[in-house]
Amino acid sequence: MVLLGFVSNITITSRTSSLPHTSTLSRLRFLPSSHQNFTLAGRKDLVIRAQNFGVKSEPKLIDMMESGKELPELNTNLYPYVEPYSTGILKVSDIHTIYWEQSGNPTGHPVVFLHGGPGGGTTPSNRRFFDPDFYRIILFDQRGAGKSTPHACLDQNTTWDLIDDIEKLRQHLEIPEWQVFGGSWGSTLALAYSLAHPDKVTGLVLRGIFLLRKKEIDWFYEGGAAAIYPDAWESFRDLIPENERSCFVDAYSKRLNSDDKETQYAAARAWTKWEMMTAHLLPNEENIKRGEDDIFSLVT
Repeated sequence: MVLLGFVSNITITSRTSSLPHTSTLSRLRFLPSSHQNFTLAGRKDLVIRAQNFGVKSEPKLIDMMESGKELPELNTNLYPYVEPYSTGILKVSDIHTIYWEQSGNPTGHPVVFLHGGPGGGTTPSNRRFFDPDFYRIILFDQRGAGKSTPHACLDQNTTWDLIDDIEKLRQHLEIPEWQVFGGSWGSTLALAYSLAHPDKVTGLVLRGIFLLRKKEIDWFYEGGAAAIYPDAWESFRDLIPENERSCFVDAYSKRLNSDDKETQYAAARAWTKWEMMTAHLLPNEENIKRGEDDIFSLVT
């Protein structure tokens, strides 16, 4: 197994010489975190700088004030949309089934995409990270997420259950070994799977790495990320009374596990909105709208 790299300032290498067919956004380097203005306008300035990274000619300023323009302009480095050539449902336990799909080149180099969350599920845009002429692209929804059933079920739904599911899917699709691509929570799952089955992994690509360590959770949910996304933080914070703000994770946990459905859904929507608004440097209206759905927000 070879670590192909991290999607930000990476040089992708592997034992398969032609594997660097991932999106060209992998060539971007980190921008300084000490930028003077982390309001929405400041974040737009960072994106313009990133888009012009390595360009020797006069930088081309892009009008990104209209939210409708942001999505296509940010996705110019991704591959075109492709449709699956096969889909299926795999029973992985007494109560759980997982949805899977394949797209791209049926005889290409197999790569499995591990989504975030936990509970985020996959979307058609996830296929766009990969060159469809080169890769056999496998996406699946983890237990309780997306099209997998039962929806939002936490029974028999541990990290180790998910690792077993990845291996069961590899065997079901008769793939000897594959590349593993994970983002956010998916990066944790990718690392755990590769440690459990190193002989089945040709390489790893990890993006948006989030290992669920306490210091990461504290930074993201207890005010650290608020310095970068102050506009998004307000609605996340304001749902919780001031006397409970010493620990937002506990305050939200109490509401998400409430017997009152409306309390549950209100907390789920606020929690998911915060995650969707901070998933990109600029607002991604598609993600934000997705997070407004009660069924989706409850599982994430």
